[in-house]
Amino acid sequence: MGMKAVADHYERSGLFELLQRRLTEHGISSPSRADFSALDQMHMRGQTGTEDVIAATGMSAGMKVADLGAGLGGSARIFADLVDAEVTAVDLTPSFCATAEAINAAVGLADRIRVLEGDATATGLDAGMFDIVTTLHACMNIPDKEGVYREAFRLLKPGGRFCFYDVVLGPGGAPRYPTPWAERPELSHLIPADEMRALCEKAGLRTMEVRDLTEEAKAGSRARREEARRRAETGAAAPLQAGDILMGETAGEKMRNMAHNFDADHVGVVLGVFEKP
Repeated sequence: MGMKAVADHYERSGLFELLQRRLTEHGISSPSRADFSALDQMHMRGQTGTEDVIAATGMSAGMKVADLGAGLGGSARIFADLVDAEVTAVDLTPSFCATAEAINAAVGLADRIRVLEGDATATGLDAGMFDIVTTLHACMNIPDKEGVYREAFRLLKPGGRFCFYDVVLGPGGAPRYPTPWAERPELSHLIPADEMRALCEKAGLRTMEVRDLTEEAKAGSRARREEARRRAETGAAAPLQAGDILMGETAGEKMRNMAHNFDADHVGVVLGVFEKP
């Protein structure tokens, strides 16, 4: 199953307009970066997960950061806005790249974020130019994970850090599909966290930390479901989210399956930090 099938899975038309409309429905007519962050964090625990990556890598102002599999550029905008990093956001999906550029312009961050349509295993970027390389919930779709980690090693300066924040295969075995990243099993390439760590080390990276955040992800997922239920029961407006926009007609089934997959230990969430010697 080629990477074009992965890009096709995520491809959506009119994304920027749909996200703007969702914000308008919630009374937000001039959205900020923080407003869009309620919609564009395409990973478990949302902005909290992104901030964990910032803290774990020691990201600071002026650093050059490459985010591989950047999606809508949500994490890249937080890196640029909260830390004042200089970010290159790489993604395979054309509509995601176009939407990322539109949001960047809308919130005044276009001068600090470069968006590049490309493959995380072969970005074409110059070697040794980044202080930090990240990937947040992207490698679930990529069979050649070692290729991603080799590319991260190539892009980093000596002493630079690579961080993955990813869904991993849990002890319960293969998950139930569809999931947010795969309509069917052929699009999914989950492996256990210890295998990911071994591949990073094989690529030449030195392990600094591997942190299991599965319980935190489960708690966040339960809290979101409870909030949605409470609002529905009281007649309040639904929480601000974009799952239906980004995941299409099967969004509800995907989220129910993810609840099952977490409960049955089919999946976990892990953050790993590595250094280029």
